[in-house]
Amino acid sequence: MIVILHKDEKVVNVFNYKSKEEIQAISRNLVEVFFDIGKRYKNTLIVWCLEDLKDFINESEINNIFHHELIMASFNTRHSNYIDERVGYIESNPFLNVNESVMYPTWLMSSCIGGVNSDVLSRYNQSDYKKESFSYILNSIAKRGIANGLFCYSAPKLLIKNITVPKVFKPSKYELFKFIKEHYRCRWAFLTLFNSLIYEKRLLALPFLRSFFTSKKLDKPYLTDLKIASNKNINTRESSIDVIIPTIGRKAYLHDVLKDLANQTLLPKNVIIIEQNPDIGSKSDLDYLQNESWPFNIKHTFVNKTGACNARNMALEQIESDWVFMADDDIRFEKDIVEIALNEMFAYGLNAATLSCLRKGDIKIKKPMLQWNTFGSGCSIVSKNIVERISFDMAFEHGFGEDGDYGMQIRNLGEDIGYISKCSLLHLKAPIGGFRTKFRQPWEDDKVQPKPSPTVMLYSLKNHTKQQLLGYKTLLFIKFFNKQNNNNFFTYFFKMKKRWKRSIYWANKLKNSVS
Repeated sequence: MIVILHKDEKVVNVFNYKSKEEIQAISRNLVEVFFDIGKRYKNTLIVWCLEDLKDFINESEINNIFHHELIMASFNTRHSNYIDERVGYIESNPFLNVNESVMYPTWLMSSCIGGVNSDVLSRYNQSDYKKESFSYILNSIAKRGIANGLFCYSAPKLLIKNITVPKVFKPSKYELFKFIKEHYRCRWAFLTLFNSLIYEKRLLALPFLRSFFTSKKLDKPYLTDLKIASNKNINTRESSIDVIIPTIGRKAYLHDVLKDLANQTLLPKNVIIIEQNPDIGSKSDLDYLQNESWPFNIKHTFVNKTGACNARNMALEQIESDWVFMADDDIRFEKDIVEIALNEMFAYGLNAATLSCLRKGDIKIKKPMLQWNTFGSGCSIVSKNIVERISFDMAFEHGFGEDGDYGMQIRNLGEDIGYISKCSLLHLKAPIGGFRTKFRQPWEDDKVQPKPSPTVMLYSLKNHTKQQLLGYKTLLFIKFFNKQNNNNFFTYFFKMKKRWKRSIYWANKLKNSVS
């Protein structure tokens, strides 16, 4: 491990942390030294640290944080991020609302303290950055890499407790628009300008215009050839897995899922089925559970109550194995998919991953394991250690957003979610069986119909930053205008404001109903 101590964008010292041997730096310019060390040393962890924090480096946690080569992590001891929070106007993923008490996935990097492997850094060109600050470059490296296999984190355990806080800096509006221009499509710069004017009454015209003369689109780095081997000790062959499947009116489809599970090279220990039918007096339709022989134990529960959140929670209470495969009742998959997925997760040291789930006709594109921005409740594998600590929020029942919210709960535990594209499921999107009763949401008779759906609003209120919520509001208003009959923009706008407020009202009502 090589440590670069710096202060005010200047190098103070460069040394081997283990031997304490000083390394000759080519200059005092922090950016130049950073890239030079990345070229001179192979497969070496490079740590940057403010000189004021050098005595607080938590050496005992370094190997746990950087447990494989494709990890970049930092921790911000300041009260604001280098990239202005207005970036939330254009980015809806969970990487912005950082939980600083745990190791949390984010591309928001800090120059206070952090690290990256030299083999990763060598895939970036210093020539892409001319006059940018070190903090800007760190955020750019993470943002460009996270879409191509780099795993980026805020890691509070980089430092021991009781640290001092360096001086606060104010994020630059000029740097924000430059960053947007270089890492997003051009239209997002316009949207940031518009949102700042609408919600803050601030016209950021000069930073917006200047970005078009000082910025260029930066390419993603090539990282796919780097070999990954997490130092976390997990034994694949000794691992067991349970499968949970909520089902409703899909007898034939579920039978095919069970057949695919029976052919797996790594057989499940238990398959936990929660069968739902709201018709009072109805009975199970799944006669093949007893009439046929299965190479795993089947735990079958029949309930006269519908709802995916309730069904999954009931199933998760019955798990026994080390891992849980959360499956839909209308998917098909190859015989080795469970084993391949677990091996991928072990290689990256992940306790949760979502598998590629394609519809018929979709083109399968193989990508490296990615740090995922969502979660699929019908196509994911999660460790027992996680599912024992969280549950699906019943406030989302019969709506949308429960799987995304479950993913956020995983991240707020200090865990991460990977995306595995090399082994994909086929999602048949089967029609649901017919029943005599239909669930009615409490707002269906409301004079002012909420927009968006209150469960979607609830997800945003729980998990998004203020800027992300407002950015979503703007996009919703724009996109929905062409999907309705009112062509008068002004009357449409005032009507949508009422519907938005009503959605917030019902979202809070849902939240309070289960709290």
